[in-house]
Amino acid sequence: MRADTDVDARYKFLRDRHGEANPQANGYRLSSFFAREQRILLAALDKNNGPFLDVACGSGLMLEPLLKDGHKVYGLDFNEDACKAATQNSIAILRGDAFNMPLADNTIGQIVNCQFLNQQPPAQTQKFIEESARVLKSGGQLIILWRHARSMIHKTSHAVFTFMDRFTGQPPFPQYEHPMQEVQSFAETAGLKVKQKAVTLPFLKRDMICADGFTAKTIGASLFIVLKKP
Repeated sequence: MRADTDVDARYKFLRDRHGEANPQANGYRLSSFFAREQRILLAALDKNNGPFLDVACGSGLMLEPLLKDGHKVYGLDFNEDACKAATQNSIAILRGDAFNMPLADNTIGQIVNCQFLNQQPPAQTQKFIEESARVLKSGGQLIILWRHARSMIHKTSHAVFTFMDRFTGQPPFPQYEHPMQEVQSFAETAGLKVKQKAVTLPFLKRDMICADGFTAKTIGASLFIVLKKP
């Protein structure tokens, strides 16, 4: 698909520019914002229920801190260059499709997925959640972060960066919105229970706030949901 080709080209440009050890190689505009979202995600993990899988892992940086504590951490990505970059960051890589994971049923304790849904239409998003439910062990969790595309700060920044990318000739990122209700509905259909949901903030002292408030709709950065398999 053309969209997949554009996304692959964009990430290759970012990795070539920033190197595989820099969060900006995975599409984060600011390393400080990546660090904030990484802190949120790591705090939500059940460290006693592994192994851990980062789907659409890119360079594999999100779960890298778990390696020093001896946890089993795997990354799944279809892009060959991303797999090579994640390997260089010491992540055990499975090259494969997020919609048809090369994993047996009930084998993974924790799945994370960061800034991937906005590149996928609803049918693919639903398929990814179904696949995650299939490979999760009972009691396992699926944790997803994706851009809050309806917030004012994101609409503004996306418009500005899209203009800049067109001006500089860079491949664009797709932008599917995926409101929280949609993802929650897909999860419940797949048999997953909502444990936590919120919106992350790009600054301020608080990392997260209620997903339905005025502040979330104004400066909300990413939608955040923790789903548990009974």
